[in-house]
Amino acid sequence: MQERKVCLITGGGKALLKDGKPGAIGYGIAHVFAAEGYNLVITGRNVKKLESAKEELESLYGIEVLPLQGDVAAGNDNE
Repeated sequence: MQERKVCLITGGGKALLKDGKPGAIGYGIAHVFAAEGYNLVITGRNVKKLESAKEELESLYGIEVLPLQGDVAAGNDNE
């Protein structure tokens, strides 16, 4: 594994607009950091969207992505 900087991004699951552009802020941010060569840790509530983002980001940018399911919303039981 190549040593790289790592960025943690909440809401990084794959969400697309009708025109194919990233439809979630976290997913768009993930593309920016991945393009700069960062490995990523992405979090979100939907495992399917996280896995889809992982596959795409690793394929496009040659980085490593660790998807973690979780909900960081205020007021939830986040132990």
